[in-house]
Amino acid sequence: MQQGMGTERAGAPGATRRRRLLAAGAAAGGAVLAGACGAGTQTSTGTGSNQAAQSGGTKTLAPATLGWDTFRGFTPATEWPRMMAESFQAKYPNVKVDARAIGLDAGNQQSAYPKMLAMLQAGTLGEVHAWDPSHWQLYQAVKRNIIRPIDEFVARDKFDLKQYYAPFIEYQKWQGKLWGLPSWGWTGNDGILYNTQLAQQAGVTFPDQNSPDWTMNKLYEIAVKIGRFAERAGGFGLRTTLPGTAGVTVMTRAFNADNLSPDGKKSTLMDAAPKEAMRWVYDLAHKEKVVALPGTYEGDPFVLGTLGVDQQGSLTVFNVNRANANGLLKFKAQLFPKRKDGKRPSQLRGGTWNILGPGNKLPDHAWEFIKHITSREGALLFNTDGGNQAQVRPDIMDDKYFQDPNFKVYLENFENAMVHVVPANLRGTEFETAYNEKGPDWYAGKIGFEDGLKLWNDEVQRVLDLPEV
Repeated sequence: MQQGMGTERAGAPGATRRRRLLAAGAAAGGAVLAGACGAGTQTSTGTGSNQAAQSGGTKTLAPATLGWDTFRGFTPATEWPRMMAESFQAKYPNVKVDARAIGLDAGNQQSAYPKMLAMLQAGTLGEVHAWDPSHWQLYQAVKRNIIRPIDEFVARDKFDLKQYYAPFIEYQKWQGKLWGLPSWGWTGNDGILYNTQLAQQAGVTFPDQNSPDWTMNKLYEIAVKIGRFAERAGGFGLRTTLPGTAGVTVMTRAFNADNLSPDGKKSTLMDAAPKEAMRWVYDLAHKEKVVALPGTYEGDPFVLGTLGVDQQGSLTVFNVNRANANGLLKFKAQLFPKRKDGKRPSQLRGGTWNILGPGNKLPDHAWEFIKHITSREGALLFNTDGGNQAQVRPDIMDDKYFQDPNFKVYLENFENAMVHVVPANLRGTEFETAYNEKGPDWYAGKIGFEDGLKLWNDEVQRVLDLPEV
């Protein structure tokens, strides 16, 4: 699993829905499924120019084959793509969905995008695909005129965007336009999971997350106290998601700041508030020596019961429950303390479903399809059967899949999660690479706090100062 990308292995809760949709799809005659990326050619036929009703949107779709290129639902292998294709064809019997898997290199989701660009150049990219904002790809796709905005479809159909959590809709917007509908999504590593047994044994009590006593200073104190107790058995007090970009973003936001200026042009790690956040982490790691640093443990110390506090988000609740099938680990979830502005520190993570721009002969077909796969049923099945966390709609939260009390702790942030700041030069992947290259030595204590943070900040700034791509 690539944490932060919304992928997790789903279990059996969706089996009933799977059977129902498969039966519906079988009655419609089945959809076309190709096994390799770019395996088919763009077989779109017909036009969508006269298919829209005056109000309420498309009523019928002309016979066509719709191309859908994606790795989601295919890696890891699930039935979700076939279920979505077949259920759409049950609704529109004249339309076949050619669901084509984009192969990933060693599971690396970023490896999909060069392949999609190659398919675009070859004229074989389908009408529906995804250029995820969390992967920094949406902005490049807009600039290169690969995808088309969907505002006209939303207005024409009077399509209710409030069926999704508002932050996930905001995440689809760029330069004043809406470019897709929400795919996978969660609110990032915006809280902690803590081992209740270790906390009790260490004599630690966690304040209620809405109490004024719940502060970052209090969390520091707790991490030290649990760490002192856990180290007797080779354990740790705290694990963070640093030095990755998203982890640093959440931590700096916890100290009422950010790691980028609002205009995306300046790295702020050396500014007072972000620096305070980084000092908080560094001191816990190297002054108190209670942080589980990369390379200092084997396996998952939280699941193994040797870690007191783990910085994690809603996605991890499912993964920990799966790894903790025997129930030996007893844990609870808690959000980070509120900032001065009343917000919880977070960084929304999420994807999109987009429609091909120029050359797309089937815009109405593509629009109906992305509505279909992001509907309540489509999103719920994406969670239960599709191997992804698609926590993007309030109306799926009544399903039994989401009833774990630890998951429900995170629901507060789904209403007002903080989105990322986009580098002004659109070099998001290089921005993240700078963190991955300069952060580890600092985090491991191989270089001093001040010197290491400056080197780190300077490398990030070097990337931000490059020309726009």
